[in-house]
This record gives sequence, structure tokens and C-alpha cells, in this order.
Amino acid sequence: MSILDETSEQRTAPRRRALVAARISYGGGSVTVDCVVRNISETGAKIAISEGVTLPGHFEIVIPQMNVVHRAELRWRRGGEAGVAFLDAGEGEPRAEGAAPATQAGTPSEAALKARIRTLEAEVARLRERILELGGGF
Repeated sequence: MSILDETSEQRTAPRRRALVAARISYGGGSVTVDCVVRNISETGAKIAISEGVTLPGHFEIVIPQMNVVHRAELRWRRGGEAGVAFLDAGEGEPRAEGAAPATQAGTPSEAALKARIRTLEAEVARLRERILELGGGF
């Protein structure tokens, strides 16, 4: 992973301003962290994230409002902001909520389906924990 200075212009695509809720997922989907996309392009984004959160070099970023999921690489981090490069640039096209990315034949790839299953399993575990915290039971 190469951490680049935010001021050095390394972008290959123009970015658009944004203020969109997103979620970072890693550890096989077992860890999720909320963040906000501040600007975005076809090849990457700048996100706002709590300063106390440690990010791995590679993770998945889910942007529900845009109906996309990208595999991403951390490129730089400064305080509560970070720059990420999309490793699947061009593949993270809009799709139906919860759908996996399509292969050339139009069917979800096996890797994409496995990643989505891991994300959903982590979400179910998180929701179960929340129900228990609220005094509910199974």
C-alpha cells in the first residue's frame, strides 16, 4: 500500500462533491464501519471516518444510496479523512440494492456472491447483538 499525500494530484478521473452515507466492510465481512463519502469519481473517493477507527489496506465500501459496492485500497489517511482507490474501477456500476456485481455474461460472479454473503452474515450478527442489547431474545 502506498500512502500518498492528499495534496499530490494522483487522480485519473475527476471527482464530484458528495455527502453520502457509506459503510466499510473487512475481515470477511465481520467488521463494518460507518463513514461518509465526501467526494467520488469512477476510480476513488475521499471519505470522512472517525479518527479512532483503524482501517486495513484493503476493504469493501458499500454506498447504498448509489447502489454500489467497491473493492477499495486505502491510499492516504489524515485525521478524520481518508482517500481510497477503487480496485474494481468500472465494475462498481449501479445495480439493484443487495445485488452482486455482474460478470460479462450478466450473472453475478462467484467471488461477488461470496463477498455479499459475508457482508450479509456480518449484518445479521450485528443486528442479533443489537436485539440482545435492547432486551429482546431469540
